[in-house]
Amino acid sequence: GLRRALSLAGAQSQVFSLWQVSDNATQVLMTDFYERLAKGQGRTQAMRGAKRTLLTREDRWSHPYFWAAFLSSGRWTPMESSIF
Repeated sequence: GLRRALSLAGAQSQVFSLWQVSDNATQVLMTDFYERLAKGQGRTQAMRGAKRTLLTREDRWSHPYFWAAFLSSGRWTPMESSIF
């Protein structure tokens, strides 16, 4: 599938959604996710923290429909600082 093709093309990890989510909820989640990555968190840890942000701090995005769709796959370790 697509995940395998991305891995073969050299992607160390991928973030994907299982269903269509609103653009606004995705923006909040991804902004928090990338901020956590920039601070040195591991990829899986950063995604989990971003999901928890939507669950606990944003009442309008607390329903699992908005955050449960996102999965991370591949390497779970922090990204190298040279990427940022």
